[in-house]
Amino acid sequence: MSRLIKAASAAAALSGALALTVTAAAVSSSQTGTQTSVQSYTGESSPWTAQTVGAWGNVPTASVNVTVPSGTTRFVDARFTAESVCAGDASAWCSVRIVVINSAGTTTELQPVTSTDYRFDSPGGAEEAHALERFSAPLGPGTYTVRVQALRITGITQFTLDDYAFVVGLVEP
Repeated sequence: MSRLIKAASAAAALSGALALTVTAAAVSSSQTGTQTSVQSYTGESSPWTAQTVGAWGNVPTASVNVTVPSGTTRFVDARFTAESVCAGDASAWCSVRIVVINSAGTTTELQPVTSTDYRFDSPGGAEEAHALERFSAPLGPGTYTVRVQALRITGITQFTLDDYAFVVGLVEP
């Protein structure tokens, strides 16, 4: 519980001006916002293990519903932190992504889009802390689900997440 409170306190400190710029593999993405209008927090202290190899799985309780008001646009700023254990072939890795799902059911990975290339954790070592932060393109009015998904790449025998926190903010452009 104290980790969630610390994460919530840190996120609340961002309620002023917010600007994000991310660069990855020579592909640049950026969004600039003036104010975070809504922040949602969720956390889990029970471990969860990805069961399927090669398919994205929804991380339980790491899901937040947000609504963009009529006549406006917003972009999502989402952060996921967790303790992680990734075991298996040394050339493989464990991946995490954050997606937004619109009311029609269309799933879009938040930026920067890396698909399975983002290495949240790699085999070797004990349980350790990792983090991921992503943002969306501007979203039009409507209701959206923002969720974390995890993936075991071929060669991974265990991918477990524990003591995780998920923070989602709607930022006014």
